[in-house]
Amino acid sequence: MSMHNATTASASSTTPPGPLLHIRTDPYAGRKYHATSPLPENADLLGSCAPFSYTIWKRFRNEVCAECWRYDRGRRSFLTRRDDEGLGEHVPPDASTGTQNVRQNAPRGPKPTSTTGAGLWFCDAACQRSWIAREGADAVGLLRQLEGARRKARPKPQPQPVPRGDAERELTQETVDRAWDAVRERERSPKEVRKWRDIQLDDYETDMARYVLLAFLRYHRERCERHADEVQSPPLTGRPPYSCTLGRLPSYQSGVRPDGLLDTNPIEAKEGYEQGSEWSTFASLQSNELSLLRACPEILEHQTRVYQLLRGRFGRSSVAADSVPAPSRRRPLSASSPPKLPGSTADVGGPREKPAGGDSATENGTPELGDIITVAGVRTALGIDPGNSFGVWEVPLMDESECLGFAVYPIASFFNHHCSPNVRKEREGRTLRFVTTRTVEEGEELCISYGHVEGMDWATRQQELLEGWYFSCRCSRCKSEDPRGAQT
Repeated sequence: MSMHNATTASASSTTPPGPLLHIRTDPYAGRKYHATSPLPENADLLGSCAPFSYTIWKRFRNEVCAECWRYDRGRRSFLTRRDDEGLGEHVPPDASTGTQNVRQNAPRGPKPTSTTGAGLWFCDAACQRSWIAREGADAVGLLRQLEGARRKARPKPQPQPVPRGDAERELTQETVDRAWDAVRERERSPKEVRKWRDIQLDDYETDMARYVLLAFLRYHRERCERHADEVQSPPLTGRPPYSCTLGRLPSYQSGVRPDGLLDTNPIEAKEGYEQGSEWSTFASLQSNELSLLRACPEILEHQTRVYQLLRGRFGRSSVAADSVPAPSRRRPLSASSPPKLPGSTADVGGPREKPAGGDSATENGTPELGDIITVAGVRTALGIDPGNSFGVWEVPLMDESECLGFAVYPIASFFNHHCSPNVRKEREGRTLRFVTTRTVEEGEELCISYGHVEGMDWATRQQELLEGWYFSCRCSRCKSEDPRGAQT
């Protein structure tokens, strides 16, 4: 659900004790949040929600802090650090583990020029250290490699003949699948894949590639941390509780019915942990691939080029000689693989398109980043963006505020839309909070507003939601304001 507004955090928000909300799965509306108990106004429902992946648009990247997303109307004087400058060969210890992260070599591919940056700017050393401690020093080198593929000059548009009838022909799932099958067929040739290293992307393609790459790096860290937990003996102790992470609750707690139509996972507000922000939750979100491509068919070519570039520069065949080492240990994850979420279309194993026999790994068994750069994985990430992402808007939000980029917050994507919402979203740096706007009854559905639609009339709201989120709204407000009345 691409959210197009967020307010600054309110100091008056409160968090009642105990689980505040749970998920119900409806055969028609999908997963949705409901109140577990009566809630007061300004109840903080989920605590600080962190994004699984994001991108800041190229035009704003040197004006926005990559860590706290501060923006000052185009002024840059507050940005004092770039990429990993000033950190030497070592990044700061991870605050949660005390381990030292060592800068990793980038994968094989065309070397960026000395002036190619990773596209990261920071307020100060604190923001820089925080970003690198979370994302990893290797992420800086990989983003620098990716920025090296950004086309430096805008090509002259070449008119393309449009066959008669193409404008009226609706894109089908079969057509999309055939396009990706053609890419799979081409990648059977190592020579062809090597050519993909030299692909030059336009700004839109590069920005989307950054979003996909950061998602894969996040998933790669999960796999490496899980692998380290599995081989460690004795097991780690003192793990943080997973009371608020979707997909990690044991079956006796989750309340999943045998028919799979209803689950009531209790979710608690929790500080200091990126709750629900795992690949399993991210990959289980509804894909809107076909809706997006029907609205903008030309995006399909952009998406295949994004995959080809990522596969050519960071895929396993490209990094075999100097593969990206495993990230340093951060906060330990569960020693066992978290279960598949109810209704999930992709399990925690992720975008796997390898022959039987499991994930490839280094000599010591550590998973490799290149293993998860697959057609299935890229389509998953790109299909989740439309309809699930939240706009990163300049705050405080005003009519003239700029949209700086977008981010996907998996645990927040289960809020459905209502044109008179009982939950508002508040941005605090890179995190979001979700706070009740009024008292809420036990069992009542918890809804937010998608975009700026609350102040629009019925017809404008319908058009905005259909074009931006691919649905016709039938919330109670829209039903009452529908000029067609009982005929609908």
